[in-house]
Amino acid sequence: MTKLKTKMLAIMLALTSIFCAASVSAAEAIYPLVTYKCDPEVDIITLTNSLLKSDEGASYQYSDADGTYSPWDLVEIDRNTERTRIVRTKKIVKKCKLSTGEYTVTIEPQVFSKNLNGACGASISSAFTVTYDDFDVRERTPFEDYCRGNSPIITRVTVFGKTSEVKIKRIARFKFY
Repeated sequence: MTKLKTKMLAIMLALTSIFCAASVSAAEAIYPLVTYKCDPEVDIITLTNSLLKSDEGASYQYSDADGTYSPWDLVEIDRNTERTRIVRTKKIVKKCKLSTGEYTVTIEPQVFSKNLNGACGASISSAFTVTYDDFDVRERTPFEDYCRGNSPIITRVTVFGKTSEVKIKRIARFKFY
C-alpha cells in the first residue's frame, strides 16, 4: 500500500508541475533569448538559453554585437496565406579562436511546427552545432527537444578550448518555464 501511495504522490506532483508550467506560459508572453560569448582570455565559448518575460521581452533589443539572439529573428513567416506558416529559416555562424584553434558555432531555430496556428505553432526554440577543424565536436543539438511535456531543457553550453570538451547544463522543463 505504501508503494502505491508513493507512486500516486509522484504522479500527482509531476502533473501539478506540468500544469503550473503550462498555466504560467499561457498567461504571460515569453520571449526566448540565446546568448553567445567567445572569451579567448578564459579559453571558453559560452552559449545560454533563457527566457525574457513579457515586461522585459517586448522591448528587449537583440543584438549581434552583444551576442544576443531570438530564434524568431531566424525564421521567415508567410502571413499572406490562410495559414500563417514558417517558410524559411536562417543560421547564425560565429567563429571563435581558442588555444587549440578556431571553433565555429552555428545557432539556428528549432521549429516545432511550421504552421503557426497549429499545435506547438506559437513555440520556438534554438539549436546549436559546435565545429572544430571541420569536425562536429557537438552535432546539431536542440536546446529543447519538444514543445511540451517535461523533457529537460539545455540552459548553458560551455566549450573548453584546452580540451575541446563541450559541457551541457540541463534543467527540468517546469523549472525553465
